[in-house]
Order: sequence, then structure tokens, then C-alpha cells
Amino acid sequence: MTVPQFQARRATLDDLPVLRPLWEAERLDAAALEKRLTEFQVVCTEVGQVVAAIGMQRHRQHGLLHSAVFADFGLADTLRPLLWERLRTVGRNHALARMWTRESLQFWRGLGFHPPDEEQLANFPAEFGVPDAEGLFTLKVREDPFADMTPEQEDALLKQHLRADTEKMLKQAKTLRMFAYIAAGVFVIVLAVCARYLWRYQRRQNRPAMRGPRL
Repeated sequence: MTVPQFQARRATLDDLPVLRPLWEAERLDAAALEKRLTEFQVVCTEVGQVVAAIGMQRHRQHGLLHSAVFADFGLADTLRPLLWERLRTVGRNHALARMWTRESLQFWRGLGFHPPDEEQLANFPAEFGVPDAEGLFTLKVREDPFADMTPEQEDALLKQHLRADTEKMLKQAKTLRMFAYIAAGVFVIVLAVCARYLWRYQRRQNRPAMRGPRL
């Protein structure tokens, strides 16, 4: 028996016909999760069949893993590492510093997820719901540059970075515009030179041939 090759990727609208019954089978709110499709990562077979999915809600530097489902729980141990690698990639792309989950399975504990202490729990985003220290686990995936900042300081820093990025983009656009002007000027000069040579060539062609002296 050959083992199918699996691949993790971002969920798309084409996956909804498979995801809905999986959510419903786990008694999840399929209608609500459908509106949050962009949070989901899936694992599919080599022929494109979705066999697992998990969501990750993001807020600032935090990510909450939720709503994991499997088409075949016999493959769960094989598919969870693929989902985790995909989540780590997404987390790096969004510069997440800490991940959270309400999953108490040994797999997540083995990755380093642990019950939060009071300080960590105090930083649990309200957007993720009501924090429950007994049913919540967390993992630091990188240092949080905003850990000691107030929300106002975070906003100010983000605006500063945004302003710096904007100024950099404007400077690059100005440089590109200058090169475009130079290229246009060179093109006009070359065109003028070519036109002059063409005009002189046509004059020579149109000049009547000189007749020889009469005998």
C-alpha cells in the first residue's frame, strides 16, 4: 500500500464544500468559520483532497490556534506536524511572537505549549475571548518587541515604521522617475540624431546626378 504525499497550504473558497461537513461533524459553528476562511490552513493529498485543517486567529503579535479538524483521525498524528510547520511559516510571515491554543493534546505539549503564568495571561488578547488559565496553553515563538509597551506606544511605533516605509518608497519612486526622465532624454537625442541622418540621406538620394562635360 502506497502512502499518499501530503501538502499544507492556505485554505481557499474551493475547500469550503469539504470543510463545512468537517466543522459540523466536530459541532463547530460552520457558518461563523466560513466567514473566517482566511484564518485556515489545510493539508491535502497529492490529488488535492483536503484531509485536515486548522485555523489561526491573529491579533498584533499573537496567534490563537483553533478549530482543528481531520477527515480521518487515523492520520491525525501524521498530519498535525504538517499543520504545525505551516502555522510556523505563517507566524514568521506575520512576525508573531506568541501562539495560544485551547488544545490540550500531548502533541502541542510536546512542542512546548504550557499553561500561561499570570504575566502571560494578562497579555492574552481580549479579541481571542475570555482567558481561562486552566484550559489555555501558550508558546513563545520569538521575542516580542512590544512586550513592555502600552497599546498607545505600540501604535506610535507602528506608525513610525509605516512612515519610514512610506518615505523609503517615495525616495525609490523619485529615483526611478529620475532614471525614467534620463532614459526619455537619451531616447529623444538618439531619435533626433537618427532623423537628421535620415534627412541628409534622403537629400543625397533626391539630388540630381551631375552631367558630364559636352564634347
